[in-house]
Amino acid sequence: MPYGNKVKFHYDVPAYIKKQLAEAAKKLNMTATELLSKTIEEEYERVKREQASANSGK
Repeated sequence: MPYGNKVKFHYDVPAYIKKQLAEAAKKLNMTATELLSKTIEEEYERVKREQASANSGK
């Protein structure tokens, strides 16, 4: 997954979430950063689709 324009994004994440993220990423042969980025991208696309669907029904 190419990420050409990277931006540092710092926020507090509970330790148990970091552990879950690291474990899931390892199982998928990804880094935690790659998995988190992919998850955020997928969620963003899902929200956009839902909004478009809701707006088309008006």
